[in-house]
Amino acid sequence: MNAYNLYFQDSWQATKRLNLNFGMRYEYFGPLHSSKKDIAVFIPGTGLVIQGSGTDSIFPPDRNNFAPRIGFAYQATSKGDLVVRGGIGVFYDQINMNPFLDFRPPVTASQGIEGNAFGPSPVSTYSTNTLGQTKYNWGTGPGQAQAGGASIFSGVQKCVDPNCAAPGDPKGLSAYSVNQNFRTPYFYNLNLQVEKSLGNASVLQVGYVGSQGRKLNIVTNINAGSANFPNFGNILQLNSVGTSNYNSLQSTFRIRTWHGLSSQFGYTWSHALDEISEYRATIADDPNNIKLDYGNGDYDTRHLFTTNITYLLPKAGWARGWSDKLVNGWQLSSLWVLHSGQPFDITRSGKDLIGDPFAGLSHSFSKSIPGVQWINPAAFCTAGAVGCTGPTNPNGNVARNRFVGPSYKSVDFSVLKSVPITERVKVQLRAEMFNLFNRINFASGPGAVNGDGTITDTIGDFNGAPGIGPGEPFNMQLALKIIF
Repeated sequence: MNAYNLYFQDSWQATKRLNLNFGMRYEYFGPLHSSKKDIAVFIPGTGLVIQGSGTDSIFPPDRNNFAPRIGFAYQATSKGDLVVRGGIGVFYDQINMNPFLDFRPPVTASQGIEGNAFGPSPVSTYSTNTLGQTKYNWGTGPGQAQAGGASIFSGVQKCVDPNCAAPGDPKGLSAYSVNQNFRTPYFYNLNLQVEKSLGNASVLQVGYVGSQGRKLNIVTNINAGSANFPNFGNILQLNSVGTSNYNSLQSTFRIRTWHGLSSQFGYTWSHALDEISEYRATIADDPNNIKLDYGNGDYDTRHLFTTNITYLLPKAGWARGWSDKLVNGWQLSSLWVLHSGQPFDITRSGKDLIGDPFAGLSHSFSKSIPGVQWINPAAFCTAGAVGCTGPTNPNGNVARNRFVGPSYKSVDFSVLKSVPITERVKVQLRAEMFNLFNRINFASGPGAVNGDGTITDTIGDFNGAPGIGPGEPFNMQLALKIIF
C-alpha cells in the first residue's frame, strides 16, 4: 500500500485584531496489493478475481482527496481579554489494514483477502497450530498437505470457476469482498470558541465542537437472507458508506495560579450518532438498508464533568535545615471524572430453533438480592407473537443503542513530597490513590446471563488493569523519583 501527501499552509494578519490561517492538503492512500499478485477479492457479477488477472488491485485507487481548511482568531476588545476563535477543515483517514487481513467477523466467513479459496494458492482460515500464523492450503502438493501427501481437508478442492459454479467445485465457501466504489473516509471538523479572562488568574472558555464523518468503513454480508450467490456461504464486503455525527457544547474554567492553587473545571454536553462505531468484528444488520443501524454511537456520552486541582502548600519561612526538608515541598493533587452512562443494545448470541425454552418464566432477579435491575423484561415481547401489540416485523422496533447504562464517578488523589538534595538534584516521593472512595462503577452492556445461569460481571471495562481502567476498585501506588 503506497501513500503520500502534500500540503500548503499560510496565515494572514487581516487587521490588528483579526488573524486568518488557511491551507490545503492532498492525500493519496493507494489500494492494497501484493508483490506476489496472489490475493483474491470477490466482485459481484464477476466472481473471485486474483490481483494481476483481471484487476491490478483489489479496489480502484481514490485520487480525489483534497482537504481544505481555514481558521481565524479575533480579539474582540482592545484590552485583549475577550477572544473568539473558530475553524473548519476536511481531514482524510488513512485506510486501516485490519479489515483486509484480520477482520474477525461475527459470522462464519473469511477474515480477509488472504482467506479467499481461489487462485494458484488458495487458503482457508484454519491455523496450522496454536502458535503459528500460517494457513492450511487446499491442495495436495508440497507445502499444501500433511504427512503422506493427503490433503488436510480431504475431498475439498479449490474453486475452478470464479463463482464456484463448475462441476466439482466446493459449495458454500465463504468469501471476502471489497466494494469497487470503495473510497477514503473523511471528516468535517469544525469548532467555534469564545474565551474570556476573568481577572489576572482565571479564564473561562465556552464553545461548540463538531465532527461529521463521511464514507466511513462498514462491512456487510451481501449474501445474507435470500442468497444472491447460491454457490457461496457468507460474503463479507467492505464498503465506504458509513456516516457519523458528533455535536458538543464544551466549557472550561481555568485558574492559572492563585495562592498556590491551580485548577481546571470542564463540562461537556455531547451527542454522537453513527451506523457502526467499530467496524472491526461488526457487520450491518441489513445490507440493503444501512440506515436501520443509525443511532446513538457506542461511545455517546451526553454529560461529562472533569476537574483537576493542584495545591502547593505554603512554604514555612521559619524552617531551616532538616525541618525545611520535612515541612516544605508538599503538594496535593486530585482528579475527578463524572459522566453519564453510555448506550448499549439488548442482544442474543443465537436463535432458539425450538422456540423459547424459558417462556412463561420470570426473567427478573430475586428481590432478596440487593441492587437495581437495570432492564425491565416486561417491556419486551416477541414481534408477531400472541399478545404482542407492536409491529409484526421480525426485526422488531427497538433502535440500536436504545438503552443507557449506569453513570461513572471516580476521584483520584495524590500526595507529593519534594526533598532537595543539591541545587540541581532532588528526590520526589509520591503516593497516588485511584478511586479514592472505592465507588463501584459498572460498565455498559457486556454482562449477560449464561446458559448455565451464571452472570458475567460488568465491573470495569479495561481488562482488569489496576489503577488505569474505569471501574477498578480502590488501589494505591507508591513511587520514588530522582530528578536532576
